[in-house]
Amino acid sequence: MSFVVRQYYGGLKRGLGDPFYKNSFFMITNKVLSMITGFVFWALAAKFYTVNDVGNAVVLISAASLVLAFSTMGFEISLLRYFNNYNKNKVFNTSLIVIVSTALILGLLYVVAAKYISPELVCLQSPEYISVFLLFIVLGAIGTVTSQTFIAMRDAKYTFVQNVLYLSKIPFLFLLPFLGFFGIFTANVLSYLYAFIFVILILKKFVKVNLKVDVEYIKKSFRTSSGNYVAIILYNAAFLTIPLIISHQLGEAEAAIYFIAYTLGNFLLQIPIALSTSFFVEGVYGENLRKNFLKAALSVYSILVPGAIFFFLFGGLILGFFGQRYVEGLELMKLIIISSFFYTIYSLFTPVLNIRMNVNAIILLNLVIFLGLLGQTFLLIPLYGINAFGYALISTFVITDLVILYMAKRWKWM
Repeated sequence: MSFVVRQYYGGLKRGLGDPFYKNSFFMITNKVLSMITGFVFWALAAKFYTVNDVGNAVVLISAASLVLAFSTMGFEISLLRYFNNYNKNKVFNTSLIVIVSTALILGLLYVVAAKYISPELVCLQSPEYISVFLLFIVLGAIGTVTSQTFIAMRDAKYTFVQNVLYLSKIPFLFLLPFLGFFGIFTANVLSYLYAFIFVILILKKFVKVNLKVDVEYIKKSFRTSSGNYVAIILYNAAFLTIPLIISHQLGEAEAAIYFIAYTLGNFLLQIPIALSTSFFVEGVYGENLRKNFLKAALSVYSILVPGAIFFFLFGGLILGFFGQRYVEGLELMKLIIISSFFYTIYSLFTPVLNIRMNVNAIILLNLVIFLGLLGQTFLLIPLYGINAFGYALISTFVITDLVILYMAKRWKWM
């Protein structure tokens, strides 16, 4: 993997002054750091807490993460789209209030419904646990807005520092075993609080926090926000449903093998995601779209090729680290890695659509992904087992790319 990193970072030496490369550098580093941190955190949690504690913590953190995912209302995309073309203070404060308020409402709804959704977490009915749970959601929502703001400022190095501060959850983990599963959860909350202090100190140099909603901005960004929100729900719904289909048709053991293989294969999918975000920001700042599209595509593939070779050569050894049974997911991991080459076209095309205010096309593409991925996985599982997801993923993004080529040709963008 060090070869992959050198391949990309070596190219940065030619253009660290270029905002595109600068932002890309920190966003890719963020992805790598988040994956490594997550692995270390859960490995240590498994060592110092009971299996039941870890399981309950996973349920609680997953629930909070799901609340956060649905609370953005598409405003995280609008923030990137309008930060440089509208009043920065109004964009930031409106996004902050909308996302945090929505997260708090959804969090309260989850707390009320917890005894029905997750009966094992009945402790959420006690005031102190409810307070910590809602604090996690509020701080997570603030972190989402501030992270997007730093990226919109073309200064993702602050997002990197923010993620480094989240590392504090690891030492907190050692101090809280007496709290059981809530100790694991609280370690995350404390790290969010630690990062929040840094964010406030840095952000006040760039924007004025006044907590006022700008109605005109909401009207102006409504199409972008609402359209992207629908598109994101379609996209996430497809990937969140796959584990349920696999677990239902093949059993929990196969679902676990799928999860580990997907986690490793998903590492390379993060590369086009990071670079497409940087490409989006540069387009918003008026940089040449065609030039930056080619720059982003070349950058992505310069990492994907050596990255794919690395995982094809050593993927079996990495999977074996989790247990010999997980090596059965090697073919699925390889299929997911292959899909990243087709996924890149989609990930770079959606920023173009957002910049040109063609959000309906993004919804259409994500509908193709939703129907293609779920439909093909469901049909192919009897034939290929968990590998059905890999074949469906490749096929779905090939179809999506063909739709993109048709759009580009029709609109004379080629």
